[in-house]
Amino acid sequence: MENNLPSQTEAKDALNAVHNIQQNLLIEYSPPVWLRLIMSLSYGAIFFGYGMTEHENIWALAMIVGAIIFTLSTALYYYLYKIQGIRIRIIPRSIKAEKINAYAAIGFAALGFLSRFLRTEMSLDWAPHICAATASIVMFWLLIKLPTGETVVKEN
Repeated sequence: MENNLPSQTEAKDALNAVHNIQQNLLIEYSPPVWLRLIMSLSYGAIFFGYGMTEHENIWALAMIVGAIIFTLSTALYYYLYKIQGIRIRIIPRSIKAEKINAYAAIGFAALGFLSRFLRTEMSLDWAPHICAATASIVMFWLLIKLPTGETVVKEN
């Protein structure tokens, strides 16, 4: 009987081909700009509402509406990738992508803290506006540069 198993070089070539196809999909396909814009603006609305909230006022509604819109747009974002055959992982595979996500989480947490702290403790009423705009811009940039949360490997 013949052994129909591929050789080591054939297996490596097949894995490289699959990797190249995945990288090309990540580069070529991206969800519509309007969806990324809605995600970014709703994310900024959460920061703005948190920074402006004192006790129980109307700005808490901005946080709630922002969170609902962000959740729905994120679900649509995942669905659009799913129908293209791309699976977005919640936890990234590579160490580089994990580091980028950790830095982004720390940065967004700092923005949220600063948004509230600067307005309530330092009486800088414009701070939530700046922090919300910064969060929206950074989120939009991340959705462009890392659409699936994974880094794209550039070929030499």
